[in-house]
Amino acid sequence: MTPPKKYCKVNGIMKLNPEYKKFKEAEAAGAAKASGGGPPVAVAAATTVLNSAEALPIVSSMDDYMTLNDNIDGADIPLAESTVATIEMLQEPEIAAESGLQTDDMIDQLGELLEKYEIPIGLTNKLMMLSEYQSLEFIVDDSGSMRLNTDTIDHKTKLPMSRWQEAHIRIKEMIEIIAYVPFEQIGIEFLNRTDRISLKRNGRTPQAFMQDSYAQIDACFLQKGPSGTTPALEKLQESFLRGQGTNIARYFFGDGKPNGGTIAINEIVNILKNRPNPEQNPMTFLSCTDDDDAVEWMKDTEEIAPYCSESDDFADEAREVLKDQGAALPYSKGFHLICQLVAAMNPDDLDAMDESIPFTKFTLDNLLGIVSNDASYQHYFDHYVKAQQARVVEIDDRTGQPKQLDVLRKNTQWNYSEFRNTNGPAKLIQQVQQIKRQMTQMSH
Repeated sequence: MTPPKKYCKVNGIMKLNPEYKKFKEAEAAGAAKASGGGPPVAVAAATTVLNSAEALPIVSSMDDYMTLNDNIDGADIPLAESTVATIEMLQEPEIAAESGLQTDDMIDQLGELLEKYEIPIGLTNKLMMLSEYQSLEFIVDDSGSMRLNTDTIDHKTKLPMSRWQEAHIRIKEMIEIIAYVPFEQIGIEFLNRTDRISLKRNGRTPQAFMQDSYAQIDACFLQKGPSGTTPALEKLQESFLRGQGTNIARYFFGDGKPNGGTIAINEIVNILKNRPNPEQNPMTFLSCTDDDDAVEWMKDTEEIAPYCSESDDFADEAREVLKDQGAALPYSKGFHLICQLVAAMNPDDLDAMDESIPFTKFTLDNLLGIVSNDASYQHYFDHYVKAQQARVVEIDDRTGQPKQLDVLRKNTQWNYSEFRNTNGPAKLIQQVQQIKRQMTQMSH
């Protein structure tokens, strides 16, 4: 049976075709039935976006881009500036060689990866930032509490994963993305054990690099389970001392408060607030737990320290983005993966999604990789406004009064034309500057 068109235009707005989604779901159901009780045949879902009926389309590759233009009437949709710049970079033999590929293979293989995870093609530009760091350092909490369950579900068993399993899987997914772009080296270490994994490309293809990397990572995670306490402060102090004078992107996977409690947390905040050259030393916290209160300090630190980000698992983050940005932003599993890797390096867009400030058309186009028409951008903006109007104003436990930040976010009236016409990020808009100052005052 011929699949329906992947994209369709509704009132001037390009979307994933609902008939295509139904076709893919039926295909998956048919494959499961055909397995006859044996191992299910893997068929990719049409989309991981929560509200695909309202979401703008995800264009992940040049094949997707050509399909999109084949599915519409009229002039072709232009590629965004970010996408054009990235394609030019990827066609440089030196860049391709740094990714272990020939120039002709670079765009094709990267496109296949982007399609696999539904990564908007515009986000590839953000990934190229990883080449600017001398090391990408993954620090993993291996304390005993990482044996406990998280709220992430294992798709094979349909049961909750352990926090240790979640960290293991998330690291491997991130390594898979990194494998296709230039980078210097990757280090993986733990809070309690002395094991340290050091990964370098050494001219290998992404597939060969991943095979070796996965074997080393699996050995560390599977041969010995987590045990011990949580010396997070000491490990971060050691990492920053060792990395003085170098550009390092750090990723901390954990499930709770460090040894020393509030005192240690305050010291971690001080280190991150006052670290030299924060732009070249970004910090990402990746929480692996179902106990949100235990990792609230990571979310608080993100708000205080520059070039610092916090990321929960995909399901939780997708719900938060839906609440903060609305149903039209196509936040997919791949979008989440890219945010885990580079949101801390991009405070004006990727790390600003939870600030409840709309993206300008310039920013949205460059994130998604294609130039949206006015109807599509208006669709995004309208759904952003609906999300804020639907926001539930929480009560502050300390004062018994509505939270000021929620009230501000719910009641702010944004000027559509400014966001439509500003040739840059939202921070250039005077109203945004004023609102962000108010938000900062309320947060303190």
